[in-house]
Amino acid sequence: MDNGSSYLLYNEPTNDYHAKLVLKPLCPERKWKFIYEPLHQEVRVLSKKIPVTRFLNLQVGVGHNFQMNAIGWKWKLTSCLGGDGVSRIRNKTTLGLSPGIDFRFGWRADFVLPEVTGALGTEEPLFNMSSGRLEASLDRVEAIVTHSDYL
Repeated sequence: MDNGSSYLLYNEPTNDYHAKLVLKPLCPERKWKFIYEPLHQEVRVLSKKIPVTRFLNLQVGVGHNFQMNAIGWKWKLTSCLGGDGVSRIRNKTTLGLSPGIDFRFGWRADFVLPEVTGALGTEEPLFNMSSGRLEASLDRVEAIVTHSDYL
């Protein structure tokens, strides 16, 4: 079995770098990933996202924290409609006011879908829900006048 690894560094206020080592199979049908975070002294094995319904996915994992000498499991219920983080929809909508007069609206919506998570044997709560967020904006309004002369 082929394995892949990635080493992630991100800027964090408590430490200049937060390192995370991720190992996962390279095959497209991967069913797990292994995560080691040295700063938190924690290892985790996470399952792939398991489809529960047409729009809901469940991900489960088990981990060990060496600092607390604790073993625990985590779960996350997410929607497949949006990606991780912020998703964006951009669209143009045309509204016909009368023959020859149309309004076109250019709009966008940035959204984070609700997420339900939980854990047992870790510092995280047994049940937690993020309600999500929606930010919409109307970027452009156009008036389109079409003149056709039938002779």
